[in-house]
Amino acid sequence: MFNLKGKALFNASTILAAIGFLLFGYDQGVMSGIVTNEGFLDLMGRPDSATLGAIVALYEIGCMFGALATGRLSDILGRRNTIRLGCVILVVGAVIQTATTHVGMTIVSRILTGFGNGMNTATVPVYQSEMSPPKSRGAHICFECTLLVIGIGIAYWLEYGLFFVSGEVAWRFPLAFQNVFALLLIAGTFVLPETPRWLVSHDRDDEAKEVLACLWSDGDVNHPRCLGEYQEIKEGIELERREGISSYKELFTKGKFNNRYRVCIGMLSQIIQQLCGINVTTYYLVSVFKQANMSDSMAMLMAGVDSIVYILGSLVPIFLVERVGRRKIMLWGLVTQTITLVCIGGCQKAGFDGYSAGGNAAAAFTMLYNFVFGASWLSMAWLYPAEIFSTGLRAKGNSLSTAANWLGNFVVAMIAPILFEHLSYWTYILFAAFNIVFIPMVYFWFPETKGLSLEQIEILFATDEFKEDANVRVILTFFFNIFSW
Repeated sequence: MFNLKGKALFNASTILAAIGFLLFGYDQGVMSGIVTNEGFLDLMGRPDSATLGAIVALYEIGCMFGALATGRLSDILGRRNTIRLGCVILVVGAVIQTATTHVGMTIVSRILTGFGNGMNTATVPVYQSEMSPPKSRGAHICFECTLLVIGIGIAYWLEYGLFFVSGEVAWRFPLAFQNVFALLLIAGTFVLPETPRWLVSHDRDDEAKEVLACLWSDGDVNHPRCLGEYQEIKEGIELERREGISSYKELFTKGKFNNRYRVCIGMLSQIIQQLCGINVTTYYLVSVFKQANMSDSMAMLMAGVDSIVYILGSLVPIFLVERVGRRKIMLWGLVTQTITLVCIGGCQKAGFDGYSAGGNAAAAFTMLYNFVFGASWLSMAWLYPAEIFSTGLRAKGNSLSTAANWLGNFVVAMIAPILFEHLSYWTYILFAAFNIVFIPMVYFWFPETKGLSLEQIEILFATDEFKEDANVRVILTFFFNIFSW
């Protein structure tokens, strides 16, 4: 089936997920330089701010529908096949996008590319969470989010280099370059196995044991570690089957596992990420620096520098998430994002009032904001929903939370040019206010999941009366593992 074992197999699965986020990040950053390219704007007929916002933002609608489509597809086809299908659709869209000749063609190709990327962003975190051990699951998904930022950085630096190139290649090549990451991702799915939880849920128990053995016991399917992992997964899935947990209907009912509550906080975590202000700087970063009275070339250079700061911030939770937990990072992020956004708005106001240092200070605080976001909500919004759903509902629940991310993404990307045009620096104060509103929501509604297995998280969200029955099974499983050793 596959030849990799132990750390090599697990590292390869992490790299696969990382490439998926690298592609995601590149797609997030690639339009920042293109929407300011004179040749692109001429070809599009010099669109107004609303049309330009639509060109950028309708990609998110494609992503939203792609994410929603994976709920059933991922359970039917498997995690790997869903990623492959998403990449194929993305490649087709990227080719059309590269060859675009007018606004309509650009918008259609952006939606198609987004559909494929939406499938990937909903499936890749599920794949990684189902392959990772409890005590390092958070760090691995945070690492993938670092690759997301590296993808954004690649887009910024590539476009900065092409800024000095004349002709259409300056903006067509970055669009074509998306295909490199998509093809690498497709290739990776042929090297790696399907997740053991998906295999057990489809009664392919022997294959699941092989995967677990290759991950944790050097290929020995009779090793106690392999049998213990398999038994815990099997118990969890049989419990779901007895309770009938597998349909979209179950996601929106309370039931014994508080599914509706989990869906709401999973979607809320992704909405928070989008409404805390990050896309004001991601999609329109070059425009933000130009508002600080920088030349076009300097604005694109600073966008590249900002990506390095962003990457450094994204490294922080890799080392902290399993030490301090998810909640503290979320709350710390909201508080510091509020402060930096207010500072950006205030400095831009000073710049508009004639203080030359105001624009430069606004650029500096923009970089600080991106560092803070990279160190907090960048990864937490992707990690949390991938953890909190049961195996039978994980693909569906994560598809809904990811769709919420893309819906919020669309709203911000669509209105950002209009907000900049009419509200100017007050745009940052608006998003700072959103951060303040989210603080009590996270404090009161989001339980900590640090160090828990996916099956233990299932019990964490269960109703009190059901926890007693579930805890008995957990104790029996624990003693089974002890005596097996």
